[in-house]
Amino acid sequence: MRAIGPPLSASETAAFIAEARTYVTDGVRFRHQGRSRRGVDCAGLLLASMAAIGRPITDLAAYGREPLGGGLRGMLVANLGEPVPKDEMRPGDVVLMRFRGEPTHVGMLGDYVHGGCSLIHAYAMMKKVVEHRIDEEWDGYIIEVFRP
Repeated sequence: MRAIGPPLSASETAAFIAEARTYVTDGVRFRHQGRSRRGVDCAGLLLASMAAIGRPITDLAAYGREPLGGGLRGMLVANLGEPVPKDEMRPGDVVLMRFRGEPTHVGMLGDYVHGGCSLIHAYAMMKKVVEHRIDEEWDGYIIEVFRP
């Protein structure tokens, strides 16, 4: 059962993507466990963007440096339901990524200006919220796709 209710409508999906992009254009910085425009982490960006469109999700319980032990995936399943096939991912979807070991990162998909999908996420390495094309390397990090 999805805690957020029925799937997002087309207009809600567009608003979700647009809201996430405001964190890019506003230069919002990465902040571990951040949940506001003063700074967000990957889960915080997702939480804030969903809340802004009137579809709040339950936050991930407090976590250390990385949300290990399946906590991040559990939050996604509880709120968004079971994943959809990766080959069906589209703008507005939420992706779960693994860089090393367990899944520790989430992002939202946007529509890339030159075709395909972009990834909108709070990226610690860049110290801010960013949007970029999903190339072969980034595609390799995506392990599951969730449809809000």
